[in-house]
Amino acid sequence: MDLGASHGIRFRFETGLLCAVLLDAHGKPPLRLAEALSAEVGERDLVVTDTGDAPEGALRVELRQRYELARPVEWSLRVGVAGRDRGGAVEFDLPDGVALRVASTAPTEPTDDGARVLLPAGPAELVVAVTSEPVFAVGDTVVLCRPEQVREAAVVVSCLPGDRFTPVVALTAPPPEPEHDAPPAALAARRSWRNRVERLSELLTRTGVRRAVVLDGSVVDVVPEGVFADLEHLRLPEGEDLTDAAWRLLRGDGGPERTLSVRPDDDLVAALFTALRTGSALRVAEHAEPVAARFAEVDPDGDEAVLVEDTGEADALVAAVYAHHRGARLVVTPRPDLTEVCRVITQEQERVTESARAIGDAVKGIAVGEALWRYLSTGGHDPFPAVEAAVSAQVPAEVVERVGDRALTAFTTGLPYPFVHTGRANWARKPIGHVVADPALVVLTELHRAATARPPAAFSLVVGTGPAPEPAAGAAHLTHQITLSGPDASLPAFTALTSRLPVELVFLNSHAQDGTILVGEQPLPTRLIAQRLRLAHGPIVLDNSSLPWTEVGRELLRVGARGYVGALWRIPEALAADYARVLARRLTVHEAPAARSVVDTGLPSGIERSYLYVGTVNGCLDRWRDRAATEGATALAACELLAGVARVEEDQALRRVLRREIAALRRVAEEHGLDRTAAYVDVLLEELALAGDPDRAREQAERIDRALPELDLPAGEADRRWAARFELTAALHDRRGDADAALADYTRCASYGDPRRDRPQVLLRLAELEPDPARALSLAEQAHQGLSDRDDRAGMLAACRVLDEVGQRAGDQETALRYAVEGYRLAVELEHEDERIAFKLDEFALRQSTGDLDGAIRVGTEALELCRERRDEHGELAVIGRLGQCHRDRGDLDTAQHYATVGLALAARLDLPVETARFEDFIGDVLTRAGKHAEALEHYRHAVETAVAVGELARGAELLPHLAVGAVRADDPEALWTTALCGGLICEVAERDVWAAIVPLVVDSMKRAIEIGPPRLTQRGMTDFASAVTAGKREEMPVQVGLLADVVVLLLAWLMDRVDANMTAFAKQLDRQTSGVLGLVDFVSTPYARRARAASGDDPRPARAARGATGAPR
Repeated sequence: MDLGASHGIRFRFETGLLCAVLLDAHGKPPLRLAEALSAEVGERDLVVTDTGDAPEGALRVELRQRYELARPVEWSLRVGVAGRDRGGAVEFDLPDGVALRVASTAPTEPTDDGARVLLPAGPAELVVAVTSEPVFAVGDTVVLCRPEQVREAAVVVSCLPGDRFTPVVALTAPPPEPEHDAPPAALAARRSWRNRVERLSELLTRTGVRRAVVLDGSVVDVVPEGVFADLEHLRLPEGEDLTDAAWRLLRGDGGPERTLSVRPDDDLVAALFTALRTGSALRVAEHAEPVAARFAEVDPDGDEAVLVEDTGEADALVAAVYAHHRGARLVVTPRPDLTEVCRVITQEQERVTESARAIGDAVKGIAVGEALWRYLSTGGHDPFPAVEAAVSAQVPAEVVERVGDRALTAFTTGLPYPFVHTGRANWARKPIGHVVADPALVVLTELHRAATARPPAAFSLVVGTGPAPEPAAGAAHLTHQITLSGPDASLPAFTALTSRLPVELVFLNSHAQDGTILVGEQPLPTRLIAQRLRLAHGPIVLDNSSLPWTEVGRELLRVGARGYVGALWRIPEALAADYARVLARRLTVHEAPAARSVVDTGLPSGIERSYLYVGTVNGCLDRWRDRAATEGATALAACELLAGVARVEEDQALRRVLRREIAALRRVAEEHGLDRTAAYVDVLLEELALAGDPDRAREQAERIDRALPELDLPAGEADRRWAARFELTAALHDRRGDADAALADYTRCASYGDPRRDRPQVLLRLAELEPDPARALSLAEQAHQGLSDRDDRAGMLAACRVLDEVGQRAGDQETALRYAVEGYRLAVELEHEDERIAFKLDEFALRQSTGDLDGAIRVGTEALELCRERRDEHGELAVIGRLGQCHRDRGDLDTAQHYATVGLALAARLDLPVETARFEDFIGDVLTRAGKHAEALEHYRHAVETAVAVGELARGAELLPHLAVGAVRADDPEALWTTALCGGLICEVAERDVWAAIVPLVVDSMKRAIEIGPPRLTQRGMTDFASAVTAGKREEMPVQVGLLADVVVLLLAWLMDRVDANMTAFAKQLDRQTSGVLGLVDFVSTPYARRARAASGDDPRPARAARGATGAPR
């Protein structure tokens, strides 16, 4: 029996006892153990957990054994080596980066070959923890140099141990910093250079490289900050023999036991390879024997070859070190002239593209390839012979001879070696990997992935037309295909998935007419690869574009790809999908290296030979070494990975894709009988979180309600999932605005005690929704206490905000004030400026409302400074207004007027009419309190007129009574007519509760204005009011406007001394209609001449035209 995740460390039991720890996740042999018990113990609980606290790249798991013992029992574990006591536990440091620790509830002691512990009667627990760190086949030193420093780099590498790969990195100066208006290509070049050095730095750190021999300080002076920063930089001393200096620097005192002398003009790539094979240090000497003979003696005769073009640059040394690491034959060839090769490929590319268009949709599937190559071959012009002739001309016969039938890694400047075809050799079906740039990066990527544990699940990503997903059919290497096509395809979705998911295969099969890659509607030219993509999990990329394969391959590897399969020319999409299907199956199901997977596919040779592989011949996907994975368990693990993306991505199109894929994988788990597991319910919860509509949410909730009761889980585990279920449905109700349903489900969520870490957030939301203020306050205080117990400062800040608001809602000003003060303190501590100001403003308002005016002024002054520091002029305006109120209420009218004047000027500058009206009104109030009624009246008038002019009629209605009272105090008939006119305009559009209060004020202002104003003003006022407010047909007027129109008719008749029985009855009707508040009968019962203060002298009767606006009753 094995316990543990299939992709991690597992514990193996035989006859119920622990016998081994399986470390195949890191490619290590099993750790043999022998567990023993001095007596039968009956059943024991065995639980394996991934602790998640291992160093990056390492694995750490714990096997917990729980006992209920009737009597003491001795437990022992034979490890094979002695351990050491560490505070009651026993620790073992084992070979290959493995550590083991045994601890128990009783003291554990080391033995000669393991550990033992006497377990007491009753409950007992014992923990066996295993940590495994990856062991990379990379040395601890890198050589950083200029490209031309071949001799120096070769000597340094030869002085290092040859049992591991030593990287040689040739660095160049970055492209010039682009100008602001630089073309995109210039930006891309610098980004590409940066990608290269950052990726190299990352790989060196991850593979355990600790130091760098820097042959020229200028090469590291220009790299971005942080690049190579984890490495100790070593410099060779000047003026000494190069070999001796390098040996002392790297190995200490003394000198090398063996040296290999080479001439300055010898092939340094072959010389380094010879030195590594013989364990010698290179020494350059003028009169040394040629290295060729010794190179031939040590060259291996295995089944793998490494070919390198003699470029005369330090990058070529990587080929020698890699060949030695692989035990491969090294073949050095002259640098090819690619001019003719590129010309022929371009010509044939055009022919293939035109031919593919010519056959069109006449045939489908595999027949497309056959028809295409029949068409191309008409007249004896197969596209391949021309390419083969151009390529073969660049490869000497002796090179072809030395490579032979071996699989090949070619370090090349861009020659497609599968097209080597001579009388004695045809490399069309030879597995060939092309390293076209950045050789150290390519090899480090391979060696890093080879020793890294695989993820719990893997994905392939198809953009455009792709192969239909195939059944797993019992395969041990499982990958789930995600297809992005149609509306689902977008560059943001593509980048999110490739950066956040363990995507191991990418197939790009959507292209524009010019061959550029398309992701959805967005082109992805080569230059954008460097700027937009981050392939975080090292996929192999298959691309069907006709972009230059060397350039695309280089950029993809710099952003994280481990390999690239590119086409020399564009292949029809349906046929490319067939090729992708075969390639994916060979890479995954058969776990074949990519270079072997691209040949012998069984497809027409014309299609197969169109593709080349960029990477080493050994590059492959992560090995699923354990062969223990099941399709159902892997599907559930994949669901969890997809859900992890959904938790951080808000793009709705991408979330739709994630929801679709999780549902498909969940059905796979159901088919394999895993629908009664906790992991299955967790997937249902993730689907519920992604539910986009009520019906889907209800369906998922019902699934959970059926599945969760069937699980035999500890109470805490079950409660945690029930709490999550109700929290999710509550949040869905909340988003739809169904407060009652949200409140009910949040309440059920909170009823499960404290099984979820985010329970305080649930309580906070409950407090916000709870209609009972007292209960809301209690819930918020519980949440605050829970967050305080965890010292969750950010959570406490949010709780203070809710407690502040709920306290005010409950009328508990003291509580609200206390949490406003605490919230401000936390906001300062957390440097949360917005909350800092908000809490200070709340404290200000609360102190003002509780009558603590001195405290309010102190806090308000602080708030004013905060607003001015942040240049928050709107906040400043609000604070100024409150400060003015506080000083007014203290009786300090001069200071209050000062603040109001400052506020008025600021509101005018910010063009805020409502605030302008508020400050005008406030100044009027201050002046009124000072007894300056005439001055106050002007401010009241400006306040109302400003609000009405900009259509802020509700605000105008609030200010209107102040103007009316001020006009009466100042005995100003013009101000009373302004009140009436503005009030009438407000009544035209106001709601009933507003105009019901305004109509009596309007009528009273008209009556008072008539009483105290001169006849000419009365005439003008009545005319203006009638034309502005009551013009039109009576039957079409709103009820309140019609009422005012009737009042106008009555007053006009009264002004012209025409109050007869009919008019008196009309006045009584209007008074009954308004419950007597207008007092019209009493008013018109006294003639105008006797009631008006200034009735004599002028003709009081307005123009007759005004009457026609409404008409009069008979």
